[in-house]
Amino acid sequence: MPITCPCSSSGHSRERRVGQSGQFAKLAGLRLALLQLATLWLALLAACSGDATGPARASATCTLPLASFYDGGMDRSNVPALTNPRLAKRLRAPDVGYVSYSDQVIGLEFGGQQIAIPLKLLWYHEVINLSVPGERLTVTYSPLTGSVGVFSPPPGGEDDLAVSNYVLNNSLVMEDGSGTLYPQLAQSATCGPGDGTRLARVPYELMTFVSWISIFKDTWVVSRVTGYDFLYTLYPYGSYRNRHNSFVNYPTAHPIDRRRPPKEWVLGVPAGTGGMAFPLSLLARAAAEDQGGLGRIYVWAASAFAGGEPIVAFWNSMAYNARIYRAVAGGRTLTFEVVDGQRRDVETGSVWNFAGEAVSGPLDGEQLPPHPDARHAYWFAWADFHPDTDLWSPPDMPARGNAGSFSAAAGVGDPAAGGRPLVPDSVLAKR
Repeated sequence: MPITCPCSSSGHSRERRVGQSGQFAKLAGLRLALLQLATLWLALLAACSGDATGPARASATCTLPLASFYDGGMDRSNVPALTNPRLAKRLRAPDVGYVSYSDQVIGLEFGGQQIAIPLKLLWYHEVINLSVPGERLTVTYSPLTGSVGVFSPPPGGEDDLAVSNYVLNNSLVMEDGSGTLYPQLAQSATCGPGDGTRLARVPYELMTFVSWISIFKDTWVVSRVTGYDFLYTLYPYGSYRNRHNSFVNYPTAHPIDRRRPPKEWVLGVPAGTGGMAFPLSLLARAAAEDQGGLGRIYVWAASAFAGGEPIVAFWNSMAYNARIYRAVAGGRTLTFEVVDGQRRDVETGSVWNFAGEAVSGPLDGEQLPPHPDARHAYWFAWADFHPDTDLWSPPDMPARGNAGSFSAAAGVGDPAAGGRPLVPDSVLAKR
């Protein structure tokens, strides 16, 4: 049953179905243009109405108490999910002319073809549902927490996922037609009839558009022709994503962790309330400082543990991308180092490429398994969901403080969310 605000005199239901958001398009554009100002005055509202804000107080079957969610009211209800948006070839302007080479895109294989989904489109929609006969995917991006998730639909579920009224620690919370809530950064549904249902994560790439098209020259791109009049080339949140900006739109569960800049991207593996987080700027800096005179492509390998599990993060500067693998191959646990611009395991001296494949040495041909739970987010959000997290830094570099320059426009890391990488034989895989 839908979740309802109990103190509304009209008993107005929060239930919203995918595809009913067209009427909000104009309002949504205004909301996004004035987001921070709107959030400040909405937080002052005390009355509960159809467009109320504040901690959610409805009753439902919830693993996570519904009071933990924050009801954004109109601020969230006007974010329209997309279902099967128009695709176009990358050179067909103006449908895809809004995408610049430096823009970040989510790249994936779906329906037998490669698709690039620009993050700038998801600034305004947050959820995109894709379907072909026999295959469905939901692609998500939460602009307030900088987090990406690509999921298979709930088992047995027929409804597409939409953007709910709620946020959890500032992160996107999706809902299906039954009113079940799926926090993007959680492991499963946490409230509603489908409480406890786990969404399977699906592998994808996250890199600059120029890197993606250098690999998949015949790629399809989600068109700007969506039925909405959003200005997709304009980032709608002002200075929100600046690395050192500590402003957040909604309450957090914990004080902001000051070990890293709040809006710095990290790539991490969770382990209960802890795990391991790799700041992308530190991976980039370690590679550049180690190989500054060796060429234009810098690589790095960072060994660590997440909840006692050995893992390794591989960095590649051409992709501005990192991947996390389980550090096990050939029946043994491996640790890694970088020697003369090559990733080598300490145990056998085998050389490994970005795709996690040994390309020379005793383990030649072995494949590291991509970690199925790796994901990335802004540091403040990662630490809020995983307050006991460990934080990786190079041995000679402190984790705390400014790690030097890292351009958001240059791309972010790949959450390496499971499955064999899409580009094992590409130019990127060679390094």
